[in-house]
Amino acid sequence: MSEAQDQVKIAGFTDIGLRRSHNEDHIGFSQQLGIAVLADGMGGHQAGEIAAQMAVASVMESLQSLLTRESAVPITSSQLLEYVSHTISDSNSKIFQAAEAKEAHKGMGTTVVAALINGSRCYAGHVGDSRLYLFRDKQLKRMTRDHSLVQDLIDKGFYTEVEARNAHVGHVVTRALGTRSDVEVDVIYQDLEPNDTLLLCSDGLSDMVPDWQISETLYEQRDDLNMAARKLIKLANRHGGKDNISVILIQVQSVS
Repeated sequence: MSEAQDQVKIAGFTDIGLRRSHNEDHIGFSQQLGIAVLADGMGGHQAGEIAAQMAVASVMESLQSLLTRESAVPITSSQLLEYVSHTISDSNSKIFQAAEAKEAHKGMGTTVVAALINGSRCYAGHVGDSRLYLFRDKQLKRMTRDHSLVQDLIDKGFYTEVEARNAHVGHVVTRALGTRSDVEVDVIYQDLEPNDTLLLCSDGLSDMVPDWQISETLYEQRDDLNMAARKLIKLANRHGGKDNISVILIQVQSVS
């Protein structure tokens, strides 16, 4: 499956924010292979940082292995989605075992969102409230659904999206890697067009910066992906920087 991935550009940064003592977010990406992974860790004694690093390393390694593996038989879309799901589930097992093995790491966990570009499609999987967005024709569309108490309340009609943002409901993630022996992974795919931009982010961005401002930034900085990612982080800090902030942008140059 090895393909030259000059069809995408990728930029990514992570920032401690203004209120935290250390950064429990972690990111990884390969522009050559067209893959990106982002994780937002949780747990005391910096265990969240360890969980996030483990998630990114494990998922990146598995996806890199898949994409560099020579195969005479083309892999189907359903097989790719299944592989993404399996890769994230396998990462969950590794983090759970590590948490059980050391007292200081008990209860550690992490969100994860991973995206793989293959041909004319994006294949993605996620657990938790880190997000994947599609920016196309000046419109920002969220592709993932948060696994969180707030999202559950929105789904049940207690809040609108706007009301939830202003309600200051505590951040409770209802699904995470590492907290249980197994985990349900949500997977999605998206057909891509030239000039599409995919945004992977932690809640340090999505909680701080409204969608309209993310859209405006991605449009204004469409010719400089690094600047776009840096400006999104700067905006999150300008709005309070209450959490660690992580951003990965994938810009589609062409589709095949």
